[in-house]
Amino acid sequence: MVGTEVSAKFKGAFCEAKIKRFSKSVKCKVLSKEPPYSTVFVDHSQIEGILEVNQIVDVTVGKDSFKAVIQHVKDNSMYTVVFNDGDERQLRRTQLCIKGAKHFDDSANLDTMPLYNPEAFSSPVVPDISKSSRYKSKR
Repeated sequence: MVGTEVSAKFKGAFCEAKIKRFSKSVKCKVLSKEPPYSTVFVDHSQIEGILEVNQIVDVTVGKDSFKAVIQHVKDNSMYTVVFNDGDERQLRRTQLCIKGAKHFDDSANLDTMPLYNPEAFSSPVVPDISKSSRYKSKR
């Protein structure tokens, strides 16, 4: 986990970064299988068993222990990442994605697009709308 290369969201854009450290914090909503049948939010450290929805687990709250079913799992972990320029930020899991294959085609770049050769356009990009047709469409 530590040292994994990720794409991290920074100022609205995804940038390359590495995970420096993280603090695990998983909250679970559990339904007690024993009286009183109540719903409780507990931390992952209070649960013994597999952290998956609909799994039966042992929950310890204070000195009490009881069986419960996990209804919802929420990951609140915080990841400290270091960007290529040395900048450090703490981000949530939703702001990270594991760096994988490139999301674009290398063969298609701006030089091959018709933006640099406007004479190559066979028809105008924006259709010509006369004033009379604009007024008719509003009514």
